[in-house]
Amino acid sequence: MPARWPCSGSAPFFSDTAGISGISAGAAIAAYSFLGFDAVTTLTEETINPRKTMPRAIMLIALIGGAIFVLVAYTTTLVHPGGVFENSSSAAFDIALTIGGNVFGAIFIAGLVLGQFASGLAAQAGGARLLYAMGRDGVLPRRIFGAISERYRTPVISIVITGVVGLIALFLDVATSTSFINFGAFTAFTFVNLAVIAFFVRERKAGIRHNVWLYVVIPAIGAVVDAWLLTQLDVNAVTLGLVWLAVGVVVLAFLTKGFRKAPPELAFEEAEEAVLATP
Repeated sequence: MPARWPCSGSAPFFSDTAGISGISAGAAIAAYSFLGFDAVTTLTEETINPRKTMPRAIMLIALIGGAIFVLVAYTTTLVHPGGVFENSSSAAFDIALTIGGNVFGAIFIAGLVLGQFASGLAAQAGGARLLYAMGRDGVLPRRIFGAISERYRTPVISIVITGVVGLIALFLDVATSTSFINFGAFTAFTFVNLAVIAFFVRERKAGIRHNVWLYVVIPAIGAVVDAWLLTQLDVNAVTLGLVWLAVGVVVLAFLTKGFRKAPPELAFEEAEEAVLATP
């Protein structure tokens, strides 16, 4: 029989033991759940009426996904308050057993496997499509990443490379793998915020005025929060992330001839009808 839920309905929103450091560490990991909503944009060229469809898709993914994650986190906290597990990698399965016993646990595992496959396919398709666009436009080596299979009319090499890189996750635990992904996200978000401030400064020098709160204060707060969350990630993920970042800097230096010229820009073509990727 399922165990009774051991805490009240409002308990997941309050905790006497939660502090700033604990909340920050949790947020650094939990942010992984909310990443990827923008990855749908990699398929813009294959989308009908992308100017209208893509903004709606991004907002709906963020809102629907956010609501699902909040509901799941709320429910699991009711079932298992405290957030401490003997094995964090099997925490979801343990909670499923607590909720509905062995039958529900088996159904949950089956759904989890299917969901992981679907998520992996979506990630591989999006990543490979982005690599293809970068190769086609000269950001990455065109002969490798921009190549299209004569038979399948898809960027097979980019798909295979994305899959091989994804297999690295087999050798990482949950905390390290999610932290590694979050490292890239927080690093990107930090520089996006700094880029907004740099844009404000450049525009101001040109005599164009923008709202200081929107273009300086809020981005500065965002950059500080992202930088702080970076310090809360798994140390192995930070190490791997810094190595990956260094590789990216080297590639960028090569493409820009030692940062003496602007890097290549991606060109996104629009189509009125969905089409397959073509050279």
